[in-house]
Formats: sequence, C-alpha cells, structure tokens
Amino acid sequence: MRAAATIVVLVAIAAGVVWLVRAYLAAQKERMRAVAAAAGLEVDVSSKRPPPIGFDLFDDGSSRKVRPQMWRAGEPDSVFQYEYTVKSGESSRTYRFTAALVELPFSAPHLTISTETWWSRAKRVVGLRDIEIESPEFNDRYHVRCRDQRFAVALLDPPMIGWMLSPSSGQGTVTFEFLGHWMLCHCDQLALEQLPPMLTWAQAARARLPVVLTELYGG
Repeated sequence: MRAAATIVVLVAIAAGVVWLVRAYLAAQKERMRAVAAAAGLEVDVSSKRPPPIGFDLFDDGSSRKVRPQMWRAGEPDSVFQYEYTVKSGESSRTYRFTAALVELPFSAPHLTISTETWWSRAKRVVGLRDIEIESPEFNDRYHVRCRDQRFAVALLDPPMIGWMLSPSSGQGTVTFEFLGHWMLCHCDQLALEQLPPMLTWAQAARARLPVVLTELYGG
C-alpha cells in the first residue's frame, strides 16, 4: 500500500511539473507577442534554425536555436534571440545572444569586427596580425578580420571609426559581421523588451556605412 501511495504521489508531482512548464512556456510566448505588438513588429515565437548564412556565430556549437524573431511587415531586417550549446565530454555550456540581421545595398566579403582580446593580441606577437588602420585607439579596442583589405579600409573611414569609438556604437559590446548582402550585429543576450530597440539601432548603424561601399561592391 505504501509503495502504491508513493507512486501516486510521484505521478502527481510529475504531472504538476509538466503543467507548470507548459504554463511558463505559454506565458513566455504571450510576452513575446505583446512586446512585438507594442513595437509594431511581426513575431515568430517558434524555435527554428538560424538563417542559412555563413556567419561565424552560426557555425559554433550545436543545438543552434532562434526564438523569438521579430521584424517589420514588408522588411527583410529582423532581430532575434539566439543560442547554441558547446559540449565537452559529459558537460555542456549554452551561449545566448541577441542579434539583428539587416540587409545591405552591396555584396560584402566576409568581415568581422569584434573586441580585441588577449588571444588576438597574442596572435599579433607571433605575426598573425589582423587588419589595422590609422587609428591606434581603434586598433587597441577592435579586432578586424577580412580577406579583402580594400573592403575593410573602405568600410572603416574616419566617420565610421569615430562612431565605432563612441558610446552609441556599444564600444566593443557588439560584434559586427558582414557577408554577402547582410550585416549581423550581435551581443550578449538582452532582455526581451530590448529586441525592438536593437533592430532600430542596427538599422541606424547600417545608415552610417560609407556610400562608397555600394559603388565598389554593389550588385
């Protein structure tokens, strides 16, 4: 009798846990819809794979997942929460980001602008240098990788460098990736309510890109 009673209690607890999880997930989806609606955005609350674009961010780890994704009706630009998992033996770690993907008026070679780290500085010591420009402050703060140096130099003109060094750029908290007709801006995961402002910010960042890039890399 005691064993039967124990089983009944365990089943009831399991059922209660399942109900709580489902209720939590349903509440999260409603919150996603409410945030998007308040900003005049469309939203997809389902979990899906990241866009099929060869960004470094989308090539790391496993269990890659986008949810939610928001966008303005009729526009290709979007913002989303993204995560992937890295496994090592029996342990694993999940990395979470907020990312904005905006369309470009030109076709870019793959370029990344990320925060300078001890590892990138160490590679400089052994001769594996990144692209550097005529701004020591920028070179100290950022690490730039691109096979097409002409593109990097054209992108990082004086006004763009000035903006990258200003507080409005995030000053290294945001990583920029360019590839084809897309620019990806991503940072550590923000609160759900910050997704619409992140999209607006990324579109404003696109407006700062030098016009000469469209002339040199348009098409």
